[in-house]
Amino acid sequence: MFRLLSLALVAAAEVSVDHALLDDDQCAGDDTCGLNALQMKGQKMSQDSEAGWLKDISSAEKTHFKRILAPLQKPIVANYKNLEQLELFVNYTMEKVENATGSFVVWNRKSLLQEETDELATTGSRRRSTLSESEELPPRAKYVNKILIYLNKDMDAVWNYNTIVDRKRWGVGNTITSSPYGPHGEHPERWKANGTFPLPEKRPDGPVLSPANSLKMSLKANTHKYENKYATQLQQDYQSLIDNINDVAEKSDMLRARLFKMDVYAEKFQDLPSGVWNKIDAQS
Repeated sequence: MFRLLSLALVAAAEVSVDHALLDDDQCAGDDTCGLNALQMKGQKMSQDSEAGWLKDISSAEKTHFKRILAPLQKPIVANYKNLEQLELFVNYTMEKVENATGSFVVWNRKSLLQEETDELATTGSRRRSTLSESEELPPRAKYVNKILIYLNKDMDAVWNYNTIVDRKRWGVGNTITSSPYGPHGEHPERWKANGTFPLPEKRPDGPVLSPANSLKMSLKANTHKYENKYATQLQQDYQSLIDNINDVAEKSDMLRARLFKMDVYAEKFQDLPSGVWNKIDAQS
């Protein structure tokens, strides 16, 4: 941006150089004086271009940002609570598979998760504020930016939770797919459980786990144009936060469908006879 602005200033200076010299009566016939006048004119143009970044947002703009940012805490918390219910469901599915195999489902081993992590990196949308916490900002802009940073940190927690639930789902699928001879393996007569894993007593239930209820959100940003550079940047970061909230809600809605599908695979896996090839590709 600054590069484009500098190029524009250079172009403007080249067009007006003759006028600047001719219009200055004090510099008639004096090349040195004319050069000084042109330098002073260039300095003023440069200062004017920087003023948009040096000038703080107004008190009214600060109040406006506080008003539109405050309600965003509620949908962020709602996203987190939705994931709490999804984790209860994936734990329920995991417990059924652990009961069938007699072993823990491994879901947090990095080497096993590389493919899934790559997928999350390409499909996830973790937008961040472009104004950093350490950046020197004028007081009112800094105040609003701190609110944005706080909300974006909350969003990081939501995205991390979404990743944990999806990794548990991946771990269940990996166990099923890598056990083509059934829960007890190729030689069931020599199978021995590694621990005691009781069947879950009750399937989790509730509005979040009802396919009829969409988890998607359609928040819309309050649009406003500003002349102040900081206010413009804060508006863009606010829009990015809105998009981020909508994105994670959509991903949670998709994740719920994938969890239901994995639970069907788990039911089939439980009923398979061990020692017989009946591979279920639960990662498809």
